[in-house]
Amino acid sequence: MLTKRFTFWYQLALTLVACLSLAGCLFVQRQLKAQENDSWLINNAGRQRFQSQLIVKDVLLLTTSTNQANAKAVRDELANVLGRWETSQRNLRVGKLPAGDTRVANSPEISALFAAAQPHMAVISQQTRSLLNQPLPTPASKKAVVAAAVDQILTNEKPYLKTMDRLVEQYELESQQKNGQLSGTEWLLLGLTLLVLAMEAQLLFKPAVRALDQSVRQLNRANGETQLANMALQETNQTLQETQDKLLRESALRHQQQLNEQIVRMAALMQGQEDERKRLSYDLHDGIGQMLTGQKLLVEHLRSVHLLPEKEQNTYASLKELILKTIQEVRNVSNNLMPPVLSDFGLEPALRQLVEQQSRQTGLAMQVHANQADMRLDKAIEIGVYRIAQEAINNAIKHAQANEIDIDLRLSDSRLLLAVSDNGQGLTNAATKGILNGHGLHNMRERARLLNGVFRLASEPNEGTRVTVTIPLNMVEAPTLETMKKEVV
Repeated sequence: MLTKRFTFWYQLALTLVACLSLAGCLFVQRQLKAQENDSWLINNAGRQRFQSQLIVKDVLLLTTSTNQANAKAVRDELANVLGRWETSQRNLRVGKLPAGDTRVANSPEISALFAAAQPHMAVISQQTRSLLNQPLPTPASKKAVVAAAVDQILTNEKPYLKTMDRLVEQYELESQQKNGQLSGTEWLLLGLTLLVLAMEAQLLFKPAVRALDQSVRQLNRANGETQLANMALQETNQTLQETQDKLLRESALRHQQQLNEQIVRMAALMQGQEDERKRLSYDLHDGIGQMLTGQKLLVEHLRSVHLLPEKEQNTYASLKELILKTIQEVRNVSNNLMPPVLSDFGLEPALRQLVEQQSRQTGLAMQVHANQADMRLDKAIEIGVYRIAQEAINNAIKHAQANEIDIDLRLSDSRLLLAVSDNGQGLTNAATKGILNGHGLHNMRERARLLNGVFRLASEPNEGTRVTVTIPLNMVEAPTLETMKKEVV
């Protein structure tokens, strides 16, 4: 009965604490969302000032420009800015946010300021659109109309800017008031939570301690009886221990068998990927690549291109350039899938070609440091180490925000060492640390394990990242898929 009473009151107290915590969390989330909306409103309201000034600048450039081409460019920019300005002003006036159809109710003060700014905005918008409708260059008969429109825009710009300044200040004031309400509510929820915890300590924990003390005395009396029973159980435990050891040995054997089967499946998957890469590489190079080269030759043998109009000549030049870029891209893709230099010349030349290609495409500084570059390794080792280096370089380019990448390839009598280092940001936040569980690092680990190697990843915030793979070479050849299957069997 006592246990049920303690359980009831304890569950009630925990429920109250959970409800208060949940209410506080929901309220804070709601206020944070409101603050995010307020930040967008303040930012967009301030941007309205900038866009109105940009409109005035473009109006002055449009009306004073003597170059018709420049005037057309200015008019296009002016029309674009004017459209964005009018759309943003309408959205702000009705409290419409960019996320879907979400709306924020404007206070009476905000609505009054929008009403005050509306006449000035209407004049600026109307006069700007009248200028956009004027022909270029402006005829002498229309210069007076243009001058009047410019004067109207300049006259209304200053009061509009002052009103928007007041509008931004009002937005900021209302946001600060909401923050004050949030702080007060948080203190209230904290006080209620502490009160519930204090009542829980007074009404639950103290009686529970007294009951526990009584139970301890009873347990001490029962302890003597238990010791006698323990002596009888020791013999039984000895038998159970022997049985457990036997089960553990059998479990370890089954676990090792599962690991071996997993390695075989992974090796088959890797081999299938490499075969598919090789097939796709050959198809791209010998199929699509040859067809694109034929198209290039056909285009280059077109005659009388100089007799075509200028527009068609430009189209011909663009077509020719597009074909050349497509051929190069197909070659790059084919080379990334299965670089011929890897099978022809070995690992070190293939890495240098990869670094040269990536450096040319990304503009990053990349270097390869290698010794005994002329030594050839087992085909499986060369392919596996190349894929690991390729993935590590791609990760550094995509995620590290580095400007230097170094690749070290060291070969000795007993092992091969590959290290890919960058000077990027390292693993600095939760989003970046999620990369540790990605497919790229998983594939690198598995490739290293299939080669009986060791994979290491070292990274410090703002200190860069270093990927190291060590492959033992004290074997006749790298394990093949058939060898692994025999070992599993």
